[in-house]
Amino acid sequence: MRAPELLRPDWPAPDTVLAAVTTRNGGCSEGEFAGLNMALHVGDAENSVWRNRKLAADAFAPDAQFQWLRQVHGSEPAIVFQPGEAPEADSLISSAPGIALCVLTADCLPIFVCNRAGDEVGIIHAGWRGMSAGIIENTLAAMRSEPEDLLIWLGPAIQSCHYEVGEDVRETFLDCAADTREQQRFKAAFAPRKKQGKYYADLPQIARIKLHRLGAAAISGGTLCTYSDASRFYSHRRDGPCGRMANLICISPA
Repeated sequence: MRAPELLRPDWPAPDTVLAAVTTRNGGCSEGEFAGLNMALHVGDAENSVWRNRKLAADAFAPDAQFQWLRQVHGSEPAIVFQPGEAPEADSLISSAPGIALCVLTADCLPIFVCNRAGDEVGIIHAGWRGMSAGIIENTLAAMRSEPEDLLIWLGPAIQSCHYEVGEDVRETFLDCAADTREQQRFKAAFAPRKKQGKYYADLPQIARIKLHRLGAAAISGGTLCTYSDASRFYSHRRDGPCGRMANLICISPA
């Protein structure tokens, strides 16, 4: 069993904010989940997952308490005042120190959020379904910080060159555009393939469009690809059944 490898965001977050993405390196899972699988719902041995979570917790913030989610590709955020049972939601928000908010991904886009003061944090599970349903808008609306005061980092996700979708997905975003200019930006986020009715979808760019509309401008990241970097990341689109990375953010324990 190897020590976990954590990826730290390159963003201008204050020192009070801790953030990291687990990679598949380290841990004790085997077979198609080999490495540091953090998900209990994918068919991995539960004992292995709990050991992996303990390893990751010790490496990330050993004094923090961890809050997990039951992710449903929906639009609902959950505000966390103290850790408890995993709510059915697709984002978490907290102003309480020492609570590590956790979102699991294998291709979907994790969005890390904090305010400039470092006393409010959030983490968003942003697949195309959640983004089209309004998970970004609803999360930022539930935060007490104004969008202009937020710092955002887009974590590892499948990049557009590996993410083929149909016309229905493209139309979903074109239909929700605020105006003609934004509709053109959404069109640019779906590069047409040679196959009729198929497109390469750019999840990070879709997220940027929505964040800019809301007034959030301090956005970094969005270049790490889960599909192409098999040495570090799980990818459901690439591998089928596989493990999950944990995306973690926390206000440093007092």
